[in-house]
Amino acid sequence: MPRSSDVRPVSRVLVVAPNWLGDAVMMTPLLTWLDAARRAPGGPALRLTLAVRASWAPLFTGDPRCDELIVVERPGSHDGWRGLARQAAQWRARRFDAVLLGPPSLRAGLTAALAGIPFRIGHRGDGRGLLLTDALPRETRGRRHFSREMLDLGAALARVGGWDPGRLPPVDDTGPARLAGPAVPPPSNVVGARPLWALGPGTTYGPAKTWPTRPTAAFVSAAVTEEGARILLLGDGNAAPLVAALRTAAPQLKWAAGADAVTAAPDADIFDLTGVTGLPEAVSWLRACGLYVGNDSGLMHVAAALGTPTLGLFGSSNPDWTRPTGPHVEILAADGFPCRPCYRRTCNQPVFCLDTIEGRDVLTAARGLLGRVTAARGGVVPERKAR
Repeated sequence: MPRSSDVRPVSRVLVVAPNWLGDAVMMTPLLTWLDAARRAPGGPALRLTLAVRASWAPLFTGDPRCDELIVVERPGSHDGWRGLARQAAQWRARRFDAVLLGPPSLRAGLTAALAGIPFRIGHRGDGRGLLLTDALPRETRGRRHFSREMLDLGAALARVGGWDPGRLPPVDDTGPARLAGPAVPPPSNVVGARPLWALGPGTTYGPAKTWPTRPTAAFVSAAVTEEGARILLLGDGNAAPLVAALRTAAPQLKWAAGADAVTAAPDADIFDLTGVTGLPEAVSWLRACGLYVGNDSGLMHVAAALGTPTLGLFGSSNPDWTRPTGPHVEILAADGFPCRPCYRRTCNQPVFCLDTIEGRDVLTAARGLLGRVTAARGGVVPERKAR
């Protein structure tokens, strides 16, 4: 198919969010830039539509940066070849001028091509180069942050539309990922003398990104006994084995589990909400927490984008590529492992890198992060309230 070379009017733009939760969050600087571009004096008159998976759609419902939201039903009505055709027909009916493809998949490129969208902008890969009118090179993972790769799509759109760069905000000056999140009232029984910290014990990608039970239990125990913190466990049902192992490793702490754990046992040390909260509820909890600690996962990015102080732990993945962005973030990555980042789902080495990040290391980093946040907000670092 021909590559685009002529400048044409572009007004109706479809932005397709990546499939993974964390990647969808890291795409939000692109939304911020597109919205800022159309609001700039002399900027393009854009109508922005966001296509996003149903599971992540609550994060963008009512987002002022988007004029319309299209829900991608996968799993569901957009599965398989018939679902692909159904989705393409849905896009075709809206007569988009251009599409920015966040997912790097052949399927996304094929759907856009079947929809007949004139300008199809995305990164090369997965054999879809000929389906794109503007196929951008994909650099080595970690050479730049993922959000900057997404911003490349916006820069390509500006070239296609012939927008005056002098009238647009700088592409690299969009700030961190940002989410409005669902407008859900804060959960009850969370305000008290003890701080509430969230912990994400699992990852969907695989165990090579997951902090092991032994140091996690050490961190949780020290956070409760030394900081007086209550720990809120968040994640999907896949975290159940990890939570069970953690409970076995920290039997001295008082546990409460289930959707009503906080109200039923407000004096518990650990509230296990894994597998019982949807994304809107998880967002509400994250807003109420003073700290989030977790692996490189979607919840880590959501927490940071909401402005919750976030400490991310990196094993097989690369913080240069997918570190959380926001005003109050910190990362810890295992040092001294030439195999990192390996991007593997499971570790094949005799020593697992994340097993060398001790609970004490994480607690020290958490204290430092919270101290900086308090200072930035002009407050006084509170005294530790041991259990």
